[in-house]
Amino acid sequence: MKRERLHRADSAQLHSAASGRLHSAASARLHSAAIALLEGAQTPAQAARVLGFDNASTFSQACEKRFGLTPQDLCGIPAAGSYRFRYGGPMHLPQLLAYLGRDPHNLSERLQGNRLRRHFPLDGRPVPVTLTFEEKSCEVKVGRRLRPAQTLELHGMLRHFLGLDQPLHKFYRLVRGHPVMGPLIKPLRGVRIAQVPTLWEALSWAAMGQQINLSFAYRLRNRLIELGNGGGRPAGKSRRPLPFPTPQAVLGISPQLLRENQFSRQKTDYLAIVARACLEGPLRDLSLDSVSVEEAEARLLGVKGIGRWTMAYGLMRHLGHVDALPVGDAGLRAALRVQFGLSEPPDVDEQERLMEPFRPYRGLATYYLWRSKSASIQE
Repeated sequence: MKRERLHRADSAQLHSAASGRLHSAASARLHSAAIALLEGAQTPAQAARVLGFDNASTFSQACEKRFGLTPQDLCGIPAAGSYRFRYGGPMHLPQLLAYLGRDPHNLSERLQGNRLRRHFPLDGRPVPVTLTFEEKSCEVKVGRRLRPAQTLELHGMLRHFLGLDQPLHKFYRLVRGHPVMGPLIKPLRGVRIAQVPTLWEALSWAAMGQQINLSFAYRLRNRLIELGNGGGRPAGKSRRPLPFPTPQAVLGISPQLLRENQFSRQKTDYLAIVARACLEGPLRDLSLDSVSVEEAEARLLGVKGIGRWTMAYGLMRHLGHVDALPVGDAGLRAALRVQFGLSEPPDVDEQERLMEPFRPYRGLATYYLWRSKSASIQE
């Protein structure tokens, strides 16, 4: 009987691996077709035939599922200079805008109404992008001309930024009968874990915000943005956002200047260590597309100064790992105490026990608890 169970498990693993390879190959073909459409090298009908789709309709559905864009949408991007993509699922717009506008003085992001301006890194250069959010779709305007491959790369980055690749429907199905999380998700339906564009930005923010109040953390972030952009601050209500400084730019700031701008010695040292790790060390180009979650955890924890909370934060807020659990987080402890009716905040073991029913979506569950009114969060 044991041998039979092992045989079934091995067969399931082989089937899963084979399915993954087939999915990856199909995804690569769809990506190539999108490039061809952006280049004008193929019509939608030609691309559908090359990929072996039965008809243009099924090809269009596959494109929309993958990119939030139809083949016709892709063909129109180069001429228009802007485009609109659909979320392809629920989006809690008020919560998204509240998150993006949490620091109205942020020098690297500018939110006006439902319009966000910020830079996204592409091929080592910051690209200015304006996103206009509507109920079911988002309009994209790019501040410089891009090659077709760059357009598609940026598009993927924007969808990841909004958390559109997160399996909300599976999470909702798992927790809908839970006595705490079930009622909690109803008013928050469509909330996704907002992603930080780079691991470096996520980890540097985590470092700046630890053990200080939120308003001071915002001030430190703005000082880093100023110093990393030559010390200049855009003026006026219509100011253009500055790019978040690269690891190279931060390594070019003298430790003394950071100390003069109220960065502690510990934060100054940490920023330099993480900048080097992201630039040329174990965190360079780290993604869950190229390594396992276990490998990503090991690489993060191998960097001096990165503990388990910061590791989980990086996994959740940039790498998109929906099961990352930041045990010990103050906002999570506060929300668990209130939501579960505890007499005091739970310790680490109790946090893990309470969050276990939400596996493999403990990161999503954490984010929903953060977004509940019972949590005081630092994002």
